[in-house]
Amino acid sequence: MKYARTSPFHPMQIPLGLVIWSLWFVLMYGGQAVVCTLAPPAPEQGVWNWLNAGLGLLTLAALGLLLGLAVHFWRLSRRSQLNERQVFVTKIAAGVHLIAALATLFVGIPLLQIPPCL
Repeated sequence: MKYARTSPFHPMQIPLGLVIWSLWFVLMYGGQAVVCTLAPPAPEQGVWNWLNAGLGLLTLAALGLLLGLAVHFWRLSRRSQLNERQVFVTKIAAGVHLIAALATLFVGIPLLQIPPCL
């Protein structure tokens, strides 16, 4: 049985969480590098500045998206009418999204501890 790429049962759903995490990572650190070059916040502001606030919002958005997708795929895998392949894809996708969410949290926590552009 073939599935469209937008189907939650398509195997492409498995690496999607890591793709989302990679995009977040590039946006976060690439954006920070560009802002620190063009218009860095004042160092005396410490961690409480507009750049860390923006990066924090980006981190929360990515974290919310990844956790939401993990819950979605986990709930989808609990349906009784799915075949083994569909259950496999949805459970693995839920796990990968959860791991990507944990990686986002782990990498995003230094925003609360380190001033940018030092």
